[in-house]
Amino acid sequence: MKKMKIKHGLFLTILSLLVIACEDSGTPLPYAYPRIDVPSKEYSLWNDSSDCPYTFEINQHAQWQDEPRGYCWGNIVYPDIRAKVQLTYKPVEGNIERLLNEARELAYTHTVKADGIGEQLYQNDSTKVYGLLYRMRGEAATTTQFFVTDSTDHFLRGVVYFASSPNADSLKPVNEYMAEEVIHLMETTKWKNK
Repeated sequence: MKKMKIKHGLFLTILSLLVIACEDSGTPLPYAYPRIDVPSKEYSLWNDSSDCPYTFEINQHAQWQDEPRGYCWGNIVYPDIRAKVQLTYKPVEGNIERLLNEARELAYTHTVKADGIGEQLYQNDSTKVYGLLYRMRGEAATTTQFFVTDSTDHFLRGVVYFASSPNADSLKPVNEYMAEEVIHLMETTKWKNK
């Protein structure tokens, strides 16, 4: 009988320890996103050897890819962060109002998914480069779009894309980095015939 009480007591002790050890603490763990290291900011002048009428500074960690769908269209590709700035060029031929409206409409089509949109005006009278930067907040497919123009001859539009699902939280450092890259591009754009 004594052995049975000891076995019974040992069984209850082991069972109690198992119940206590397996109890969930009840504290949920936050979701984690992988750390994204953005490239350093080292620039050189991009001056396509073709007859494109514009030039700007490009990050040395990015690569230029011609886009055959249009005259002087191209992509600035950032392979380390799986991002690109898609550029489309159109000559201004009495159609500046239409080009401005198209750029605005294309930017505002993303407000369906975005939480909001901000506009930032850019103006450089000495180089005759004027433009507008669009920044979308939230889960939009693109968070940064822009255009620059001299309003008489040239119109260059750009859109930032990522090769990943839009997630504002996980992409925030990369979104900020790419917005700064676009601002640098706008600030260093020059027209070749001016």
